[in-house]
Amino acid sequence: MRQIHDRSRHGFTLLELMVVTAIIGILASIAIPAFTNYQNRSRRSEALANVASIVKNEKGYYGEYSAYTPAVSMPGGGLSTAKRAWTPAADVAFQTVGFRPEGEVVYDYEVNVDPAVCPGLDCFTATAYGDVDGDTQVGMVMYVQPDALGAAATSMLEPASGIPTDPSTGTPILNQVAVNYNADLY
Repeated sequence: MRQIHDRSRHGFTLLELMVVTAIIGILASIAIPAFTNYQNRSRRSEALANVASIVKNEKGYYGEYSAYTPAVSMPGGGLSTAKRAWTPAADVAFQTVGFRPEGEVVYDYEVNVDPAVCPGLDCFTATAYGDVDGDTQVGMVMYVQPDALGAAATSMLEPASGIPTDPSTGTPILNQVAVNYNADLY
């Protein structure tokens, strides 16, 4: 009798294994989307750093020439979730302002200096575009520098998204690098 009793204590029952498997499945279904979202937000740090660098270079250019300089969306080739090389065409587009990112980029970058909005070329908008979550919606990080009268240019590629606004108050976010919450959120 003792031999049968000892044998029943080895291993887990089928019910115990099924419960543990269900718990692991529930934890994975919660953790994987959170981890993916964390990865996407960490990729956004590239855009935040590069837009800040573009802004610094634009302000230096303005200090010397009393005007901001535009740059078309680069490196181009369509938005992607993969990193892409900074191309020679991108170097040409940003050479006036003196910007070149370190290594490959996920985002495309542009500087809009719209003479129709700011005739004195004294306002600009620097924008990073990306589809890092692969849902075909464009996410944007922007810096909007208005002119003395408060006029501000939108992005060239996504003008319908407007300028970044504070999601709680709806007030425009000017003179600082900000996520445009009117575009894709990840």
